[in-house]
Amino acid sequence: MSAAHHLSGLLCGLSVLPLDPPSPVSAALVVGVVVVLACTILFDPLGRDCLFRKLALYGRGGAQMVVGKDKKWKKKGRPDPARVDGSKDKRSKRVVFIRHGESEWNLVFNVGSKIWVPFKAVAALVRETLLFLRLDDGSVLYDSPLNESGLQQARDLDDVFAAFPPDKAGAGDVAAMADRDASVLATSNLRRAAQTVALGLRTRLEAHGDEKVHCLSALQEISTNIDTLSITPPHKPPVLPNVPSHLAAADRFDVSGNSGNKLLRGNGLQRMQAFAEWAFKRPEETIVVGGHSLFFRSFFREFLPCGANPGDARDSKIANGGVVAFTLDRGTVGGESGEPSQIQYRVDPGSVVEVHLGFDTPAKKKAAKAAKKAAKKTN
Repeated sequence: MSAAHHLSGLLCGLSVLPLDPPSPVSAALVVGVVVVLACTILFDPLGRDCLFRKLALYGRGGAQMVVGKDKKWKKKGRPDPARVDGSKDKRSKRVVFIRHGESEWNLVFNVGSKIWVPFKAVAALVRETLLFLRLDDGSVLYDSPLNESGLQQARDLDDVFAAFPPDKAGAGDVAAMADRDASVLATSNLRRAAQTVALGLRTRLEAHGDEKVHCLSALQEISTNIDTLSITPPHKPPVLPNVPSHLAAADRFDVSGNSGNKLLRGNGLQRMQAFAEWAFKRPEETIVVGGHSLFFRSFFREFLPCGANPGDARDSKIANGGVVAFTLDRGTVGGESGEPSQIQYRVDPGSVVEVHLGFDTPAKKKAAKAAKKAAKKTN
Protein backbone atom coordinates (compact mmCIF):
# COMPACT_ATOMS: atom_id res chain seq x y z
CA MET A 1 0.00 0.00 0.00
CA SER A 2 2.80 2.46 0.83
CA ALA A 3 4.36 1.96 -2.62
CA ALA A 4 1.01 2.82 -4.23
CA HIS A 5 0.82 5.95 -2.05
CA HIS A 6 4.24 7.06 -3.19
CA LEU A 7 3.35 6.46 -6.85
CA SER A 8 0.12 8.45 -6.41
CA GLY A 9 2.05 11.28 -4.80
CA LEU A 10 4.61 11.29 -7.60
CA LEU A 11 1.95 11.38 -10.33
CA CYS A 12 -0.07 14.10 -8.59
CA GLY A 13 3.07 16.13 -8.00
CA LEU A 14 4.02 15.90 -11.68
CA SER A 15 0.47 16.76 -12.75
CA VAL A 16 0.84 20.31 -11.43
CA LEU A 17 3.79 21.07 -13.73
CA PRO A 18 1.63 21.80 -16.86
CA LEU A 19 -0.11 24.49 -14.77
CA ASP A 20 3.16 26.43 -14.84
CA PRO A 21 3.42 27.24 -11.10
CA PRO A 22 5.94 29.95 -10.05
CA SER A 23 8.15 27.36 -8.30
CA PRO A 24 7.60 24.10 -10.20
CA VAL A 25 9.86 21.89 -8.07
CA SER A 26 8.50 23.16 -4.75
CA ALA A 27 4.90 22.87 -5.98
CA ALA A 28 5.42 19.31 -7.18
CA LEU A 29 7.04 18.32 -3.87
CA VAL A 30 4.32 19.88 -1.74
CA VAL A 31 1.49 18.29 -3.74
CA GLY A 32 3.25 14.93 -3.76
CA VAL A 33 3.85 14.92 -0.01
CA VAL A 34 0.28 16.03 0.75
CA VAL A 35 -1.14 13.23 -1.42
CA VAL A 36 1.12 10.61 0.21
CA LEU A 37 0.11 11.72 3.71
CA ALA A 38 -3.58 11.91 2.79
CA CYS A 39 -3.58 8.42 1.23
CA THR A 40 -1.74 7.05 4.25
CA ILE A 41 -4.21 8.51 6.74
CA LEU A 42 -7.25 7.38 4.73
CA PHE A 43 -6.27 3.96 3.44
CA ASP A 44 -3.27 2.50 5.29
CA PRO A 45 -3.82 1.59 9.00
CA LEU A 46 -0.22 0.50 9.60
CA GLY A 47 1.18 3.53 7.83
CA ARG A 48 -1.24 5.76 9.72
CA ASP A 49 -0.02 4.40 13.06
CA CYS A 50 3.60 4.96 12.04
CA LEU A 51 2.81 8.48 10.83
CA PHE A 52 1.13 9.44 14.09
CA ARG A 53 3.98 7.94 16.13
CA LYS A 54 6.48 10.03 14.20
CA LEU A 55 4.44 13.20 14.49
CA ALA A 56 4.06 12.64 18.23
CA LEU A 57 7.81 12.06 18.53
CA TYR A 58 8.64 15.23 16.60
CA GLY A 59 6.21 17.21 18.70
CA ARG A 60 7.69 15.79 21.90
CA GLY A 61 11.19 16.63 20.71
CA GLY A 62 10.26 20.25 20.08
CA ALA A 63 8.56 20.54 23.46
CA GLN A 64 11.52 18.98 25.24
CA MET A 65 13.97 21.46 23.70
CA VAL A 66 11.75 24.41 24.71
CA VAL A 67 10.44 23.51 28.18
CA GLY A 68 12.41 20.40 29.20
CA LYS A 69 14.04 20.44 32.67
CA ASP A 70 16.12 17.29 32.29
CA LYS A 71 19.43 18.92 33.32
CA LYS A 72 17.96 21.14 36.01
CA TRP A 73 17.53 20.04 39.60
CA LYS A 74 18.21 21.51 43.02
CA LYS A 75 21.89 21.11 43.79
CA LYS A 76 21.80 22.40 47.37
CA GLY A 77 20.28 20.88 50.49
CA ARG A 78 21.32 17.26 49.94
CA PRO A 79 23.90 15.64 52.23
CA ASP A 80 27.51 15.20 51.14
CA PRO A 81 27.84 11.66 49.73
CA ALA A 82 30.94 11.25 51.94
CA ARG A 83 28.59 10.78 54.91
CA VAL A 84 27.39 7.46 53.49
CA ASP A 85 30.73 5.93 54.47
CA GLY A 86 29.78 6.22 58.15
CA SER A 87 26.16 5.05 57.87
CA LYS A 88 25.16 2.00 59.90
CA ASP A 89 23.23 0.39 57.03
CA LYS A 90 25.88 0.95 54.35
CA ARG A 91 25.79 -1.49 51.44
CA SER A 92 27.95 -1.63 48.32
CA LYS A 93 27.73 -2.68 44.68
CA ARG A 94 30.35 -2.72 41.95
CA VAL A 95 29.17 -0.77 38.90
CA VAL A 96 30.69 -0.85 35.41
CA PHE A 97 29.79 2.02 33.08
CA ILE A 98 30.17 1.33 29.34
CA ARG A 99 29.65 4.39 27.16
CA HIS A 100 28.08 3.70 23.79
CA GLY A 101 30.15 3.93 20.62
CA GLU A 102 30.05 6.93 18.33
CA SER A 103 26.52 7.70 17.12
CA GLU A 104 25.08 9.33 14.02
CA TRP A 105 24.38 12.42 16.17
CA ASN A 106 28.00 12.48 17.39
CA LEU A 107 29.19 12.28 13.78
CA VAL A 108 27.15 15.34 12.82
CA PHE A 109 27.76 17.60 15.81
CA ASN A 110 30.86 16.39 17.68
CA VAL A 111 33.31 14.88 15.19
CA GLY A 112 35.64 16.89 12.97
CA SER A 113 35.78 20.61 12.23
CA LYS A 114 32.77 22.70 13.29
CA ILE A 115 32.75 24.32 9.85
CA TRP A 116 31.21 21.13 8.43
CA VAL A 117 28.40 20.89 11.01
CA PRO A 118 25.77 22.81 8.94
CA PHE A 119 26.43 20.64 5.88
CA LYS A 120 26.33 17.41 7.88
CA ALA A 121 23.18 18.56 9.63
CA VAL A 122 21.43 19.21 6.30
CA ALA A 123 22.45 15.75 5.06
CA ALA A 124 21.08 14.19 8.26
CA LEU A 125 17.81 16.10 7.90
CA VAL A 126 17.45 14.86 4.32
CA ARG A 127 17.90 11.28 5.53
CA GLU A 128 15.40 11.91 8.33
CA THR A 129 12.87 13.31 5.85
CA LEU A 130 13.23 10.29 3.57
CA LEU A 131 12.61 7.95 6.51
CA PHE A 132 9.51 9.98 7.36
CA LEU A 133 8.17 9.88 3.80
CA ARG A 134 8.77 6.12 3.64
CA LEU A 135 6.95 5.81 7.00
CA ASP A 136 9.97 4.00 8.34
CA ASP A 137 9.95 3.73 12.15
CA GLY A 138 13.71 4.31 12.22
CA SER A 139 15.41 7.65 12.70
CA VAL A 140 18.81 9.28 12.24
CA LEU A 141 18.53 12.04 14.83
CA TYR A 142 15.91 10.82 17.28
CA ASP A 143 17.25 7.93 19.39
CA SER A 144 20.34 8.22 17.21
CA PRO A 145 21.93 4.80 16.48
CA LEU A 146 25.62 3.94 16.19
CA ASN A 147 27.42 5.00 13.04
CA GLU A 148 30.05 2.81 11.36
CA SER A 149 32.83 3.92 13.70
CA GLY A 150 30.57 3.35 16.71
CA LEU A 151 29.67 -0.15 15.56
CA GLN A 152 33.37 -0.99 15.27
CA GLN A 153 34.10 0.50 18.70
CA ALA A 154 31.38 -1.73 20.15
CA ARG A 155 32.71 -4.84 18.40
CA ASP A 156 36.24 -4.05 19.58
CA LEU A 157 35.10 -4.15 23.20
CA ASP A 158 34.46 -7.88 23.04
CA ASP A 159 38.01 -8.44 21.78
CA VAL A 160 39.45 -6.13 24.45
CA PHE A 161 37.70 -8.06 27.21
CA ALA A 162 38.81 -11.42 25.78
CA ALA A 163 42.49 -10.39 25.73
CA PHE A 164 42.48 -8.31 28.93
CA PRO A 165 45.76 -8.74 30.89
CA PRO A 166 45.08 -10.48 34.24
CA ASP A 167 47.53 -8.18 36.07
CA LYS A 168 46.08 -4.91 34.75
CA ALA A 169 43.85 -2.65 36.86
CA GLY A 170 40.24 -3.57 36.13
CA ALA A 171 40.93 -7.27 35.49
CA GLY A 172 38.51 -8.20 38.28
CA ASP A 173 35.79 -6.08 36.71
CA VAL A 174 36.37 -7.67 33.29
CA ALA A 175 36.15 -11.13 34.89
CA ALA A 176 32.86 -10.15 36.55
CA MET A 177 31.51 -8.87 33.23
CA ALA A 178 32.13 -12.29 31.71
CA ASP A 179 30.44 -14.14 34.59
CA ARG A 180 26.67 -14.38 34.35
CA ASP A 181 26.36 -15.36 38.01
CA ALA A 182 28.49 -12.44 39.22
CA SER A 183 26.94 -9.62 37.20
CA VAL A 184 23.75 -8.43 35.55
CA LEU A 185 23.55 -6.57 32.23
CA ALA A 186 21.53 -3.37 31.87
CA THR A 187 21.16 -0.80 29.12
CA SER A 188 19.47 2.49 28.46
CA ASN A 189 16.35 2.19 26.31
CA LEU A 190 18.16 4.20 23.61
CA ARG A 191 19.36 2.14 20.66
CA ARG A 192 23.02 3.15 20.66
CA ALA A 193 23.52 1.95 24.23
CA ALA A 194 21.73 -1.35 23.58
CA GLN A 195 23.73 -1.87 20.37
CA THR A 196 26.96 -1.38 22.31
CA VAL A 197 26.01 -3.88 25.01
CA ALA A 198 24.87 -6.47 22.45
CA LEU A 199 28.07 -6.21 20.39
CA GLY A 200 30.52 -5.43 23.19
CA LEU A 201 29.46 -8.42 25.30
CA ARG A 202 28.88 -10.71 22.34
CA THR A 203 30.87 -13.65 23.75
CA ARG A 204 28.89 -13.70 26.98
CA LEU A 205 25.53 -13.37 25.25
CA GLU A 206 26.34 -16.10 22.73
CA ALA A 207 27.38 -18.42 25.55
CA HIS A 208 24.05 -17.85 27.33
CA GLY A 209 21.28 -17.80 24.79
CA ASP A 210 18.59 -17.28 27.41
CA GLU A 211 20.24 -14.38 29.24
CA LYS A 212 18.28 -11.14 29.42
CA VAL A 213 19.60 -7.61 29.09
CA HIS A 214 17.56 -5.27 31.28
CA CYS A 215 16.28 -2.28 29.30
CA LEU A 216 15.80 0.65 31.68
CA SER A 217 14.21 4.04 31.07
CA ALA A 218 16.04 5.22 34.20
CA LEU A 219 19.30 5.13 32.20
CA GLN A 220 18.03 7.41 29.42
CA GLU A 221 20.49 10.20 28.61
CA ILE A 222 20.36 13.49 30.55
CA SER A 223 19.82 16.24 27.98
CA THR A 224 17.06 18.08 26.15
CA ASN A 225 18.52 17.25 22.72
CA ILE A 226 16.22 15.21 20.48
CA ASP A 227 18.74 12.36 20.17
CA THR A 228 17.99 11.52 23.82
CA LEU A 229 14.37 10.61 23.06
CA SER A 230 13.58 6.92 22.63
CA ILE A 231 11.64 5.64 19.62
CA THR A 232 10.98 2.35 21.45
CA PRO A 233 7.44 2.12 22.89
CA PRO A 234 6.98 1.31 26.60
CA HIS A 235 7.57 -2.33 27.54
CA LYS A 236 8.84 -3.15 24.06
CA PRO A 237 12.41 -4.17 23.14
CA PRO A 238 14.54 -1.80 21.06
CA VAL A 239 15.05 -2.63 17.39
CA LEU A 240 18.83 -2.65 16.86
CA PRO A 241 20.15 -1.92 13.35
CA ASN A 242 23.39 -3.62 12.27
CA VAL A 243 23.33 -6.10 15.17
CA PRO A 244 23.09 -9.85 14.40
CA SER A 245 19.59 -11.19 14.98
CA HIS A 246 20.64 -13.67 17.68
CA LEU A 247 22.01 -10.76 19.74
CA ALA A 248 19.15 -8.35 19.02
CA ALA A 249 16.14 -10.67 19.26
CA ALA A 250 13.16 -9.33 21.19
CA ASP A 251 13.44 -12.07 23.84
CA ARG A 252 16.99 -10.90 24.61
CA PHE A 253 15.58 -8.01 26.63
CA ASP A 254 13.77 -7.75 29.93
CA VAL A 255 11.56 -4.74 29.21
CA SER A 256 9.80 -4.50 32.56
CA GLY A 257 11.97 -1.46 33.35
CA ASN A 258 11.32 0.26 30.02
CA SER A 259 8.49 2.64 30.88
CA GLY A 260 9.00 4.62 27.69
CA ASN A 261 10.37 8.11 27.33
CA LYS A 262 11.56 10.19 30.26
CA LEU A 263 9.05 12.64 31.70
CA LEU A 264 8.90 16.00 29.92
CA ARG A 265 9.12 17.90 33.20
CA GLY A 266 11.21 15.32 35.03
CA ASN A 267 14.94 15.52 35.59
CA GLY A 268 18.08 13.44 35.48
CA LEU A 269 18.53 13.24 39.25
CA GLN A 270 15.27 11.32 39.56
CA ARG A 271 16.46 8.77 37.01
CA MET A 272 19.94 8.42 38.56
CA GLN A 273 18.35 7.71 41.94
CA ALA A 274 15.90 5.26 40.34
CA PHE A 275 18.77 3.42 38.66
CA ALA A 276 20.75 3.26 41.93
CA GLU A 277 17.74 1.81 43.75
CA TRP A 278 17.28 -0.76 40.99
CA ALA A 279 20.95 -1.75 41.28
CA PHE A 280 20.71 -2.34 45.02
CA LYS A 281 17.65 -4.54 44.59
CA ARG A 282 19.61 -6.89 42.33
CA PRO A 283 21.20 -10.00 43.88
CA GLU A 284 24.34 -9.72 41.72
CA GLU A 285 27.37 -7.94 43.13
CA THR A 286 28.29 -6.24 39.84
CA ILE A 287 26.00 -4.11 37.67
CA VAL A 288 27.14 -3.71 34.04
CA VAL A 289 25.58 -0.66 32.41
CA GLY A 290 25.43 0.45 28.78
CA GLY A 291 24.71 4.15 28.73
CA HIS A 292 25.58 7.73 27.95
CA SER A 293 28.22 10.38 28.56
CA LEU A 294 26.13 13.06 30.26
CA PHE A 295 24.29 10.55 32.46
CA PHE A 296 27.61 9.08 33.57
CA ARG A 297 29.27 12.45 34.16
CA SER A 298 26.24 13.68 36.10
CA PHE A 299 26.31 10.50 38.18
CA PHE A 300 29.91 11.18 39.23
CA ARG A 301 29.19 14.84 39.91
CA GLU A 302 26.20 13.95 42.04
CA PHE A 303 27.55 11.04 44.08
CA LEU A 304 31.28 11.61 44.43
CA PRO A 305 32.14 13.16 47.81
CA CYS A 306 32.54 16.93 47.71
CA GLY A 307 35.99 17.82 46.39
CA ALA A 308 36.76 14.36 44.99
CA ASN A 309 37.47 14.13 41.27
CA PRO A 310 39.30 10.88 40.42
CA GLY A 311 40.44 10.75 36.80
CA ASP A 312 38.66 14.07 36.15
CA ALA A 313 35.36 12.16 36.42
CA ARG A 314 33.36 15.28 37.30
CA ASP A 315 34.49 17.27 34.29
CA SER A 316 35.30 14.81 31.49
CA LYS A 317 33.07 12.45 29.57
CA ILE A 318 33.88 8.77 29.29
CA ALA A 319 35.26 8.20 25.78
CA ASN A 320 33.06 6.55 23.14
CA GLY A 321 33.41 2.81 23.76
CA GLY A 322 35.14 3.54 27.08
CA VAL A 323 34.68 1.54 30.27
CA VAL A 324 34.94 2.82 33.85
CA ALA A 325 34.25 0.79 37.01
CA PHE A 326 33.68 1.91 40.61
CA THR A 327 32.12 0.95 43.93
CA LEU A 328 28.75 2.52 44.73
CA ASP A 329 27.67 2.73 48.36
CA ARG A 330 24.15 3.21 49.71
CA GLY A 331 23.21 4.27 53.21
CA THR A 332 20.92 6.31 55.42
CA VAL A 333 22.25 9.68 56.54
CA GLY A 334 20.77 12.28 58.88
CA GLY A 335 18.20 11.50 61.54
CA GLU A 336 19.89 13.45 64.31
CA SER A 337 19.59 17.05 65.57
CA GLY A 338 16.29 17.44 63.80
CA GLU A 339 17.77 16.63 60.38
CA PRO A 340 15.50 14.32 58.41
CA SER A 341 16.99 10.94 57.52
CA GLN A 342 17.31 10.07 53.85
CA ILE A 343 18.92 7.59 51.51
CA GLN A 344 22.10 8.81 49.84
CA TYR A 345 24.62 7.21 47.48
CA ARG A 346 28.38 7.53 47.35
CA VAL A 347 30.87 6.74 44.62
CA ASP A 348 33.99 5.61 46.48
CA PRO A 349 36.65 7.87 44.90
CA GLY A 350 39.43 5.38 45.64
CA SER A 351 37.59 2.62 43.78
CA VAL A 352 37.32 4.30 40.36
CA VAL A 353 39.17 2.33 37.66
CA GLU A 354 39.50 3.28 33.99
CA VAL A 355 39.18 -0.21 32.54
CA HIS A 356 39.33 0.73 28.85
CA LEU A 357 39.93 4.20 27.33
CA GLY A 358 38.40 5.80 30.41
CA PHE A 359 37.76 9.53 30.72
CA ASP A 360 38.33 11.69 27.66
CA THR A 361 40.33 14.36 29.51
CA PRO A 362 41.83 17.49 27.91
CA ALA A 363 45.31 16.01 28.35
CA LYS A 364 44.29 12.85 26.50
CA LYS A 365 42.69 14.86 23.71
CA LYS A 366 45.85 16.96 23.35
CA ALA A 367 48.04 13.84 23.23
CA ALA A 368 45.75 12.26 20.63
CA LYS A 369 45.94 15.34 18.40
CA ALA A 370 49.72 15.40 18.72
CA ALA A 371 49.94 11.71 17.81
CA LYS A 372 47.68 12.28 14.80
CA LYS A 373 49.88 15.13 13.55
CA ALA A 374 53.01 13.07 14.05
CA ALA A 375 51.50 10.19 12.09
CA LYS A 376 50.64 12.53 9.20
CA LYS A 377 54.19 13.84 9.09
CA THR A 378 55.57 10.31 9.09
CA ASN A 379 53.33 9.34 6.18
